[in-house]
Amino acid sequence: MRVFRFIDFLGCVIHTINDPEDRLPIPHIGQIITIGISRMSVRSVLLERDSTARVYSILVREISANEQVFTN
Repeated sequence: MRVFRFIDFLGCVIHTINDPEDRLPIPHIGQIITIGISRMSVRSVLLERDSTARVYSILVREISANEQVFTN
């Protein structure tokens, strides 16, 4: 089982996604992710382990609706 925690620069969890069947891809740095109406740029990914799951803490920067995003 995997858990994805999306964290802002203040350390607040803004989204949590449980992936019990390990179907979701692991985000990578620089990737743009959309969850609901939120758009975020991935800044770092940290794997933590607990007794029941692999927990990915994903530091993100939220992107406003009118902000242009350029990726390489």
